[in-house]
Amino acid sequence: MKAILTSTLALFIGANSFAQSQNIKGVVNDQQGEHVPYAFLVDVEHKNATYADSTGAFNMQVAPEAKIVVIAGGHKEYTFSPDNKANYNIVLEGKNEGANSDTKIKRSIVQNFDTFNSRVNTMNATGNGTVSVTTRQEATQGSRYLYDYWVHGYVISAADSIVQNTHYLFNYDKMNGSLMVNKDNNTVLQIDGNSFKSFVLFDKQVSNHVFVKVPAISLQRYVEVIADGPKYKIYKDVATKFHKADFSTNGIASTGNNYDEYIDQNFYYVIKDGGQPVKLQLKKKALKEAFAADADKLNKFMSASGGGDIDENYLKQLGEAMNK
Repeated sequence: MKAILTSTLALFIGANSFAQSQNIKGVVNDQQGEHVPYAFLVDVEHKNATYADSTGAFNMQVAPEAKIVVIAGGHKEYTFSPDNKANYNIVLEGKNEGANSDTKIKRSIVQNFDTFNSRVNTMNATGNGTVSVTTRQEATQGSRYLYDYWVHGYVISAADSIVQNTHYLFNYDKMNGSLMVNKDNNTVLQIDGNSFKSFVLFDKQVSNHVFVKVPAISLQRYVEVIADGPKYKIYKDVATKFHKADFSTNGIASTGNNYDEYIDQNFYYVIKDGGQPVKLQLKKKALKEAFAADADKLNKFMSASGGGDIDENYLKQLGEAMNK
């Protein structure tokens, strides 16, 4: 799997909790000076975590009183409290021999996904970083899965614990709303959604993605957190439908497609002060209606952002601005 450079996003934390937060970065090495790839760094108390990339480099936003635990397969756990330094050189004891799935930290981080209620799918998990789907035609367009490759991530359990294993990779089934765990490149577990509150997936594009269940938006699927603040929350719901090949011709005219297709449709919602979700269209008029209660702040943001396209990145920046 290619390098994944991750950043971190706190879950279920009030705005004041990170008001005095600091950004720390550094590298995780072993005692021989070799980089430790994909080390997992976690602040248990604040439910805040990230991965190092393939070179051991990490970047993390932490609270002043945070205690960071570093976990990597074959190494002794390492704990440190960030001070005023911005750069850290973490040296782990041991060798890169793989994670111990039975390890627990302060009874809060469980590294064994078998503790979840799950069922084994017969889906094949290929070892080359892609998801192989049975019965899928070669010409099929799109995918029912969020990623075409397995990604790193972690889960917040129903008991409010961080659940992570450095050897397990993830994907998300957009059609049935299931989180999948690739254990050994042969077995994929589909986790019972009642076993966890939320999950975080790390992609290849230097981004992490937080997913939560918002029943008022969808009873079946998880939605992605675009912005999360004390006043406004913005979510993205991806509805994926399967359209079977329907090509036909009479020799003169033809209709339909000669391939199966998974079609995504993105819906965005805003929730103000814990109220009901309001669907957002990516148009200025719709945004002005949704944020009418803070029209001055919205107009200031729009003026500063210029005349660029209103896309998902625009919504993220808008959410941050409206929550200040």
